[in-house]
Amino acid sequence: MASGLLGGAALTTGCRVNENDVHRWESTERGPEKLVAVVEHDKYAYPLRTEAAVSLIRMRPRSGRRIGIELLMSSLNEVSPDARQKIVDGMTPELVHQMQPGAPAKTAENTVPPAPTVPFKDAAFAMLQHEPPLVSSEQSKAALAQALTEWVQKDFELRLENPAQQFGIEQMMRFLGSSSVRGLPLLITESSTKIDRICGLVADLGDDAIKLATSQALVVLAKKIDSQAWIDKQTPIVKDADERSNQKVTPDQLKQQINKFQDQELTKVFSSMKRLGGRPVIDYLIQYSADAKNPPDRRKVALAALEGRVDKNNTADVERIFAIAKDDSTPDEVRDIAFLRLGELPKDQVVPKLYTLFQDKKWKVRWVAATNVLHAITTKQLPEFFNKLPTSRLALNEPLSYGAAIAKMEPPAGDPKPRDVLISHLNSPQIGAKLTALGSFYQGKKADISVVDSKTSDPTPIPKCDPSEDCGWTCDVPKAGATDKNDKESKTILTVGDFARYCIEPSMVTP
Repeated sequence: MASGLLGGAALTTGCRVNENDVHRWESTERGPEKLVAVVEHDKYAYPLRTEAAVSLIRMRPRSGRRIGIELLMSSLNEVSPDARQKIVDGMTPELVHQMQPGAPAKTAENTVPPAPTVPFKDAAFAMLQHEPPLVSSEQSKAALAQALTEWVQKDFELRLENPAQQFGIEQMMRFLGSSSVRGLPLLITESSTKIDRICGLVADLGDDAIKLATSQALVVLAKKIDSQAWIDKQTPIVKDADERSNQKVTPDQLKQQINKFQDQELTKVFSSMKRLGGRPVIDYLIQYSADAKNPPDRRKVALAALEGRVDKNNTADVERIFAIAKDDSTPDEVRDIAFLRLGELPKDQVVPKLYTLFQDKKWKVRWVAATNVLHAITTKQLPEFFNKLPTSRLALNEPLSYGAAIAKMEPPAGDPKPRDVLISHLNSPQIGAKLTALGSFYQGKKADISVVDSKTSDPTPIPKCDPSEDCGWTCDVPKAGATDKNDKESKTILTVGDFARYCIEPSMVTP
């Protein structure tokens, strides 16, 4: 009992408390409150108060919580500004030193073991971002920020997954700013599993130089994956995995496995490219999607990754994408994505180019181009649209879809209403305009049937098209005298009157 009283007296009076006591208290039941007392009371020398502060950080978690860091923050907030600065300045070299070791490697069970550096980086970050500020010396601020920046970039992927952190890596990097992502472009390699996270952080935090370096690194990686050297490297690895899992595969099946794996890896890189952008990425994606030697599915993904990235002020970019869209050898699925990219550009820039495709031999090319035009213009510009429609090679789907799109237009103030424009073109000498006006009544109101009925005797021939293009001018109508409404027969459409009678009127069932 006498010994206990003497120990209490020592803490109260500030006598005989030394570093050994401070270190011992790290593991005792009432140690935290004793360490807090040393930090807070000015009767103790600053070196001892600093050591007590570091001991609070070093303490092992209690009940799963690092209460020492919480207590330290509270204690530093209680002391005078002058005392706080001296304590924090004294702690800084030790915190910097303790943050320098790398992250421990994953265990055989693929788990992340505890990292001794984590409590020190958590404490350093907690002091830096605390409000009111706990670090007042510019020198200490700079030292801690630099140490944290190096910590988050060293062993980035391992530390990103470490769950035993009070503050996550992304939270810290967003606080530290662009300097924290400066080293990330170097981490974009074949072995990286966090390229998407890297590109997201660089896109949000990086300055122009860092973004450019990351964009270049993505292109280098994509070219490496899309190479024979990559295939040669992966083939024995995949073959060995098949053998270890007792899978018997033929050489063709092995080749398909490698091809699928390559698809997956390239898709990941293209996704990161979409997130980041940058001139190197844009140039590469356009070039890749334009290359007919590349598989159509990959060309589609490359064009999709350009979403929102095409520079409207770069004429070369626009021309190269338009070249993909108008090239007859371009697969339809690739061409569709090219049209989507063109649709993102200012209408006065893209509409004239789309009109040049209205005379294309393939009606589906014109159909996609015209659909994009209708999304870009107003009703005031519809006469020009009608005049651009060809007089031959129209498909049945064209007037139906054009008419529906026009009917749904919402004109700005002062522009004519869609219905008025359509009605005015029912008697147009231009066959495309006339059919589109009729097509706008497809599945329309029965109250308008008299308008359509006025065209059922129109003998104007329907434009012919190549049967191989599947532009089929036939419509199904109920058989005469049939009691079952689903009992139908196909009618070949030869004239505008046939189109009105057999395609439009039967669809007008809405009251």
